Amino acid sequence: MDIRRFLVELRGRKIYRVAAIYAAGSWALLQISDILFPIVGFPEWAVPVVLVATALGFPVAIALAWVFDITPQGIVETDVSTWDASRYKLSPGRLVEFVLILALVILVGYLYVDRLRRDRLETTETPRVERKSIAVMAFANMTEDSEMAYFGDGLAEQILNLLARINELDVTARTSSFYFKNRDADIREIANRLGVGHVLEGSVRRHGNQIRVTAQLIDASSGFHLWSGTYDRDFEDSFSIQDEIARQVVEALQLLLSNSSRKILNLRPMLDPVAYDYYLRARDYMRRTQNNQNLNQAIKLFNKAVELDENYAEAYAGLCDAHLGHYRLELDSAQFKKAESACQTTLELDSNVVPVYVALGNLYRYTGKYEQANVEYDKALAINRMAVDALDGLAETYLLDNKPNLAEKTYLLAIQTQPNYPRGYMSMGSFLFKVGRFEEALPYYRRVTELMPDNAQAFNNLGAGYYMLNRFEPANEALQQSLAISPTPLGYSNAGSSLFLLGRFDEAANMYKKALDYAPEDHQHWGNLGDAYLYSATSQHLAQSTYRKAIALAAERLRVNPSDAITLGLVAHYHARIGNREQALQNIARAEALAPENVYVNYNRATTLCALGETPQAFAALEKAIELGYSVALALGDASLCDLSKLLQFREQTRIP
Repeated sequence: MDIRRFLVELRGRKIYRVAAIYAAGSWALLQISDILFPIVGFPEWAVPVVLVATALGFPVAIALAWVFDITPQGIVETDVSTWDASRYKLSPGRLVEFVLILALVILVGYLYVDRLRRDRLETTETPRVERKSIAVMAFANMTEDSEMAYFGDGLAEQILNLLARINELDVTARTSSFYFKNRDADIREIANRLGVGHVLEGSVRRHGNQIRVTAQLIDASSGFHLWSGTYDRDFEDSFSIQDEIARQVVEALQLLLSNSSRKILNLRPMLDPVAYDYYLRARDYMRRTQNNQNLNQAIKLFNKAVELDENYAEAYAGLCDAHLGHYRLELDSAQFKKAESACQTTLELDSNVVPVYVALGNLYRYTGKYEQANVEYDKALAINRMAVDALDGLAETYLLDNKPNLAEKTYLLAIQTQPNYPRGYMSMGSFLFKVGRFEEALPYYRRVTELMPDNAQAFNNLGAGYYMLNRFEPANEALQQSLAISPTPLGYSNAGSSLFLLGRFDEAANMYKKALDYAPEDHQHWGNLGDAYLYSATSQHLAQSTYRKAIALAAERLRVNPSDAITLGLVAHYHARIGNREQALQNIARAEALAPENVYVNYNRATTLCALGETPQAFAALEKAIELGYSVALALGDASLCDLSKLLQFREQTRIP
């Protein structure tokens, strides 16, 4: 190769100049992109795209410069016929010029490669900075009077609620963190179980009218205290402590707050101290088992709070929760109206109270107003994306509205949002149970028992799942463990159902009666008792009146939510058992129209048509229920299916593998 000729052509074709200008211009373009793209909102990958595009364009520019010239007459092909390489002298100056331009191109190329490497490392190797997370524990009561425990619990709950409104901080749910109250567990174990990086704990001591509150923020990974503080106040001024502690926690965590979050922290509402105390006492009753006695006490105290301070939004929110709890127990439409009124009053006073939007969503869900329910849940999530109770309610609404795919995605989103929140796993397990996917439900129930080893409902649900899979031994163990932890109406009901399937009808009736001692207004317990009486050798004469009681209670529920397909199906079953043929057929038709693919609607259709003597149609409904996931083993042992179990047994025995 003639090096002299090559250098002449490089110079004549202006390759030096094009390479230098292109390299410098591309680098300048990259710097400008780095600065401007984030400002105008371009995605993170836009800058690397510019980097790659300019790198790929470099050889194209050199190739075009080699072939073409830009002249006053336009772009023309370069004419090299007149160039004489012998006249070109390779002087030191020209050599330096060549080396400098080459070095510039190599340098820019290196910077390009280095930038590409760093972009790749940032996207593939560097972990994302995790959001700060915290669990607020119940504050220990250091006063000799045990009744003062309400104050420490209430103060911690208020701090938790305030921190939960800050978008830049992930706060674990109260039911998760308060689970560890009076339990022997160290901070690292608690943080690991709850999946948080920080824990706030504290204590409360009262002497006469003086309150001393201590609090400390702990880094769970190291066990070191990031901050601690002591507050000595008159009891009448104690409500200001919650705001001060919340601000100190945010400062210690070095959170960069948005204007909205800063406004929440700086808001200092003036409260009547006696009203505040009534409110904390009422919340203590709400944290206990929700029975009529505790709910009545809570309502009484919330009402005293709002009598003293008519603008006390949180007290109205408490009334909303308490009346909603009453409605759940009694299905009394009067309680429903009181709950709705209290919720609306709360939002008129403060439109950013997330639990109230959740409560309203629940109310509308119970009445079958699914679109309105979703609107309320969405409002809650717009304020706080970590509001897992809103996600849970949204998923329940999708399920009732016959949208199981959306329901499943939303249940899973709740678990992803707070991976250590027991209710998320419980709800997901219950969803899978409802749609007949019993085997898939078991791991979620087991996870709840791991997170909360003394949760009776988790063991009850686990036992129910085993029963649906014809695994009676582990089912019995789980149910017995549930009743040993805490006797509940659901636990007794499931124990009764297991005895019913074993043909021990009198024993089943005794279990159902125990369930009714706890929940006397639950139509399903009355209906189950009617089934047990119907097949009992000694109590068959009680079946008709028991079914009528179930029908009356179910009617109250349907007045509130006429779209409750499962209740409609059960009412059809009750009517069929007492000979009300037309009412039975009407109710089962309505249920099927609302939820044709629901496993329990189809199963209730089978028992209803069976009782009415419509054997072929009943068997078709049973087969569909089984296709949707109902257990063949349970169907074979269910006396409510009349002779269908014999047909089912024949089908199973003659089924071609």
